[in-house]
Order: sequence, then C-alpha cells, then structure tokens
Amino acid sequence: MSVWTLDWRGHGTQTWFTPFSRGVINRHSAVFATICEITQPPGEPLDFPFVGAAGMEVRNIAPLDDGRVQWVSEIDWDRDLNFRVKFLVL
Repeated sequence: MSVWTLDWRGHGTQTWFTPFSRGVINRHSAVFATICEITQPPGEPLDFPFVGAAGMEVRNIAPLDDGRVQWVSEIDWDRDLNFRVKFLVL
C-alpha cells in the first residue's frame, strides 16, 4: 500500500495520465483517489487543503500496465483552480 500526492491546476472535465514510480502500478492494482481544492495562506506554501464552492470529483480511474493511472476529473468552475489529488494504491 502507498499514498501519492499530485498538486495541479485546472477546471472543467479533463482526462489525465499520471505516472508512478516503476513497479508501483499495473492493471491489477487497486487505485483510489480523493480530490480537494488547495490554497496558499499568507506566508505559507501552496498546500492548505479546503472545501471551496467548486464541485470537484474524480469520475473514473484506471491503472495501466505502463505504470501510469488514467483518470478523469470534473472541476465545476469557470476558471482554473489549484487542487490536490491523493492516490491510494493497493
């Protein structure tokens, strides 16, 4: 079992391909994901998770034999937002 974090920006519906270290992911892996918005409090790094007004979800997720995970996000907002996805790999 391992936990991986991805911080990114985006909005709308997007398909992503996220690479993992060699040997972590294959088609038999179980991969779970959470998503939330992140912000930067004054004088702090951009790493403070919070629940904002935008709807955010990971719609589909598929582990691939080449070590990547293909996943679809929906961020219901009209401009890019900072977000964090945490992957739990079993």
